[in-house]
Amino acid sequence: MGVLVDTREQVWDHIEDTLGEKKIPVQRGKLPCGDYTALLPDEQGGFLSLEDEVVIERKANLDEIAGNFTVDRRRFEAEFLRAKAAGVKVFLLVENASWRKIYSHDYRSKMAPKALAASLLAWQVRYGITLLFCQPEDSGRIIYSTLYYWAKERLEGGAA
Repeated sequence: MGVLVDTREQVWDHIEDTLGEKKIPVQRGKLPCGDYTALLPDEQGGFLSLEDEVVIERKANLDEIAGNFTVDRRRFEAEFLRAKAAGVKVFLLVENASWRKIYSHDYRSKMAPKALAASLLAWQVRYGITLLFCQPEDSGRIIYSTLYYWAKERLEGGAA
């Protein structure tokens, strides 16, 4: 299995390094939503993208996601609306984040902790996303593993 990375994803060297160390094939391409998806080998020796089934949207920190919920909310919400309408499962991965950091306002944005927590929790319900927090050094492994187990369930006829 490989990983397709959206061409608009800019700062992802730490993820690229992890995938490279594990010799995971990586391709760049434009995704309609999300930053990463799985690539499965096809019968012609190429890859089949699962972009119409599963994507991972990555944010570098709580300030970035807070900005998406305030300044960029319309554009950001439109992406989740498109994914939900198309039946695409979205995993929202936020690096350098934890609930403790949210509740203690350990980020620069002026967005109140209560509002940030409420937005994240409401979006899980509203758009069926799964929220993941991690440290940047773990992002590559979490991205690959999440996509791997999605593809595994799909291929084994599970409920993916």
